[in-house]
Amino acid sequence: MSRKRLFLVSFLLASSFIWYYTIRALFIDLTANFPLNESILVNGTYYAAIIVSSICSAILAGRISRIKILLYSMVLGCIASSMPFLFTGLDVGNLSVMALLVGISFGVGMPSCLALFADSTDFGNRGKIAGITFLATNLGAFVLAFLGGGALMILALSLALRIAGLGTTLSLKPTQHNVESTKNTSFRQLFWNRTFLLYALPWLIFCLVDRFEVAYFTNFFEKGLFDTMTVVEPGVGTIFVLLGGLLADRIGRKRILICGFVALGIGYASIGLAPYVDAARYLYIFVDGIAWGIFMVLYLLILWGDLSVPSENAERYYTIGSLPFFLTDLLILFSGSYVGGIPGASAYAIFSLASFFLFLAVIPLMLAPETLPEKNIRDRGLKQYVDKAKKAKEKYA
Repeated sequence: MSRKRLFLVSFLLASSFIWYYTIRALFIDLTANFPLNESILVNGTYYAAIIVSSICSAILAGRISRIKILLYSMVLGCIASSMPFLFTGLDVGNLSVMALLVGISFGVGMPSCLALFADSTDFGNRGKIAGITFLATNLGAFVLAFLGGGALMILALSLALRIAGLGTTLSLKPTQHNVESTKNTSFRQLFWNRTFLLYALPWLIFCLVDRFEVAYFTNFFEKGLFDTMTVVEPGVGTIFVLLGGLLADRIGRKRILICGFVALGIGYASIGLAPYVDAARYLYIFVDGIAWGIFMVLYLLILWGDLSVPSENAERYYTIGSLPFFLTDLLILFSGSYVGGIPGASAYAIFSLASFFLFLAVIPLMLAPETLPEKNIRDRGLKQYVDKAKKAKEKYA
């Protein structure tokens, strides 16, 4: 794969997720003062549109080329991002229509974009490129949030992102795996894939635990500490998306994931033992940021590309593998207010239970095979040994 194409695919992926994060933050901000049912309608429409359209896109992927699907997605994204400039106001009705179109746009393009990334990388560099891509994504989202003023300015910047994505898609030429010769891996076959399930189950457990715990923290943590968590966690996660990707290429995917779950379980155990002690709270915030960085890069970009060979429909692997990320966001919309209302006296039990489930999530990973070929690990170890031998020779020469 040429470097130019790899750069274009990585840019397309980063710009798409920056757009997703920006629009999501905008909807949350605009609906903050809405009645609960109206807020659920707008944000729920957004997540539901992403989920349904991504499944439909994965089904069509074997019949329509990836480039065509991405073009449809980018054009719809440009239309959706420009719609608010035609509205007289951003009320619940207009926002719901926009949420529907924006969600469909992102959902339609996401599986093909991720599958293109898998085709553009291999086992030896997928972690490194994934880490760099998500590092650029997080930094780009931060810069966009810093530059953005009002809602219309953020929407203008989001429209510019979609236009850039459209230009990037037009620059990509179809490859052999973009045509109908792709093998159709059914969703049923995917759910009978033992390796896929052993990796997907811990990811689902983590997303459920994390979303419910964050909903609980909104009332359990003081406002200042909660604001600190919303700043520190993404910052730590940004560092570890890169480190996680680099280490995944060096020592394997499975070991990094196990370390992430064990560290997170220890973080929850500490806050479960001392939920009102600041040291335990800050330890949890730091460890949760580490875990999010590792899990995001591995579960959204690396693992499903490892499991899907080039002749298969990688879109379906990425679609089902990404579902816990979006599905739990949708679920917490309906239950977040109830979780947040749980009294603080239950903190000991809640955090201890979360720690138990996270340690339990390690069991499937222990049974899962390593997706990074053993040859890659041996070759990298041999290279390190040769480099050390050369340095020793030069030192004593």
